[in-house]
Amino acid sequence: MRSSFIYTLIPCMLLLYAGCKKYDNYKAPDAGVFGKVTDVETGKGLETKLPGGGVIRFLQNNKAKYPSPQPIDISIKADGSYSASQFFADNYKAFPLNGPFIYAGDSVNVVLSSNGKAQLDFKVIPYYRISAAVTDSTFNYTVNKAPENDSKLVELIFMVSKDPVVNENVSSNVAGPGTYYANLWKVPTGGTPDAAIIGIPQTFTFHWADTRLPKGEYYFRMGARASNSPNSTYNYSPVIRATVH
Repeated sequence: MRSSFIYTLIPCMLLLYAGCKKYDNYKAPDAGVFGKVTDVETGKGLETKLPGGGVIRFLQNNKAKYPSPQPIDISIKADGSYSASQFFADNYKAFPLNGPFIYAGDSVNVVLSSNGKAQLDFKVIPYYRISAAVTDSTFNYTVNKAPENDSKLVELIFMVSKDPVVNENVSSNVAGPGTYYANLWKVPTGGTPDAAIIGIPQTFTFHWADTRLPKGEYYFRMGARASNSPNSTYNYSPVIRATVH
């Protein structure tokens, strides 16, 4: 009886091993893609944040094989670039979404090849384009609104950081465990007509003493938020490096 059990067990183990060998022979994903999301008007990279500043969505474009493909979202970096390196080689369609911009184009078809890296760029219309400069504790700025943007400007944000990564989710101004001194200021604009802000040079001054930081060189940035911006995401100015005297 024992011999019969052993003889039966061995073929089963061999079949299991063969099945595992077949499964392990599937090629690992090694196709890649990279690109940049740029402002259709200026040609510059989209000013955003990572994570939460938008994504490039990829869908495998093979209806016979994938009738309901699962989306693959690649985050857009703060300078508008993106990249990924672990796709299965296949045909895909891609488009940007969930960011502070309008994308007027169609999805783009792209073939991602094994051991290759395709370039795929997109042009978008930011809700707002912001120019800004900083002198000590004063922002001098102008917010321009894209004609295609029909939503209300609801908030401005002004930020300072010791580090070059500047957005509302990053604070380098640590007072202690779980405690932070001021490093951003939000200004609601929902009750102010857009015509009183858009396209008009403005200033915003904060009290440097509120930051509890020594005077010196820091990084500054400001943002503007539209009422219909996905995930309440801001459009940003470029990061500004300036000295507080």
